[in-house]
Amino acid sequence: MRITMILNQEGGTIRGMDAQQFADMACAKLSQRGQECMVRMVSGEDLIKTLNEVAEDQETGTIVAGGGDGTISAAAGVCFKSGKTLGVLPMGTMNMFARSLTLPLDPEEALDALVEADEMPLDIATANGRPYVHQFSVGLHARLVHQRQRLDTSTRFRKITSTIKSLGRVILNPPRFGVEVDTGSGRNRQIVSAVSVSNNLFGDTPLAYAAQLDEGVLGVYRSRALEPGKVFRMTLHAAIGKLREDPDMSVEPALKVKLMFPNARGSAKAAIDGEIIPLEQEVECICHPGALRTLVPKSYAASLAAREPHLKTA
Repeated sequence: MRITMILNQEGGTIRGMDAQQFADMACAKLSQRGQECMVRMVSGEDLIKTLNEVAEDQETGTIVAGGGDGTISAAAGVCFKSGKTLGVLPMGTMNMFARSLTLPLDPEEALDALVEADEMPLDIATANGRPYVHQFSVGLHARLVHQRQRLDTSTRFRKITSTIKSLGRVILNPPRFGVEVDTGSGRNRQIVSAVSVSNNLFGDTPLAYAAQLDEGVLGVYRSRALEPGKVFRMTLHAAIGKLREDPDMSVEPALKVKLMFPNARGSAKAAIDGEIIPLEQEVECICHPGALRTLVPKSYAASLAAREPHLKTA
């Protein structure tokens, strides 16, 4: 079966490259897996259309997506629905799913890891049927992403700068909203500043991403309604990988969770894998264990083995 690589030419890393030269090199490397490789370079507006076309291609068994978190999430959704295997080539700013996979963040080094990668069934989640690999969020994170979109994110440096500016604004003016959460044991009503549902629980890392992608659970994160000082403290805890230790944050695993936003306005927004979408009044998030066939580098299994002694003593 063929490997089809789809490169989003608007990804943060590829903008500073000779895209065609990189594509040729990448395809030559991936051919070392013993499969024919072809590359399609697309604009952001043509990404979904191209992914759907490749999903229908009977000769393609693996889709390697090169781009940022939005590109990887879209490719994962297509692979989940079509049964094809996903390969991840990190070429964005944050690269959350790539970090969970322990892939090198340098694209050429990531390609080397993909050549030797094993195929494994990993988890994927859906929010009202829309697949995601990182998190669905409402409140603090969604407001941060929404405000950042209004600023200049044309380069990696500008995106980081815009993120810092947006974070400052969110800290000074945190949201407050009502949510009802049902994880199977009844509805719990609360006024919060943030709620998110992750694909597997976040690890104790400076960036909030899953340390394991096949635990078969969602992570349900809720904060209390916060004042600016407490948002700042929570931000610091997240920055040092201690989010679970924040006294205003609750965390629980679940297989399925229903979120209800009875007072949500028509303009309310949510974020799903870094993309802003309209917030629906009811959102059901479901974990689909082992439903995403993925190329996983050798380092992933090594990272899990290194964590086992800690997990046994925790």
